Amino acid sequence: MQILPTWDLFIIVFFAIVVAYSFIVGRNSTLKIIIATYIATLTADGFGNLLDTFVLSDPNFVLNVGSFGPSVLVVSKILLFVLVILLITVRGSFFVAMDYERSVILNLATTGAFGFLSAGLIVSTILVYISGGVFVGSSATTFGVDITTGSTLAKLMTENYNIWFSLPAIAFVIMSFVGGDKDEVEVIE
Repeated sequence: MQILPTWDLFIIVFFAIVVAYSFIVGRNSTLKIIIATYIATLTADGFGNLLDTFVLSDPNFVLNVGSFGPSVLVVSKILLFVLVILLITVRGSFFVAMDYERSVILNLATTGAFGFLSAGLIVSTILVYISGGVFVGSSATTFGVDITTGSTLAKLMTENYNIWFSLPAIAFVIMSFVGGDKDEVEVIE
């Protein structure tokens, strides 16, 4: 049996890695990654829009670089997106402290669910960037790769990126209301 690299395989492997990593680092760190992903999405999109407006739209740049120009935008957005997630997650001066559930099974389920939602958010954002989409404003450059041809999962992720973008925040808000016992106060001396 020969396994060919496809978008579907990339998506499945990425989801598996992120969910497994979520169990390693725990629910609070996974929530920090989700928050960092939202910030990174807006940062990369804003930077990409500036790059597109002031550099890639310049006729001298297009003449000198040729058809390589639009792919610079996609690569720049993805690299900045990943870099900002890493920097905020590792060096961010905030922490998330969501109360743990009393049930170990419920705690594992919510950690897995947030890991799955984190993977969906990251993958859908990268796929939107690869296909030439933007989250804020509109792009002057009409560049994009049709990654949905022959890939059911890539099509599902890109067509429903608004759902993938909103689900982690909705889940976080819901867990804020139903998770943990709010009456307990922990005193640290």
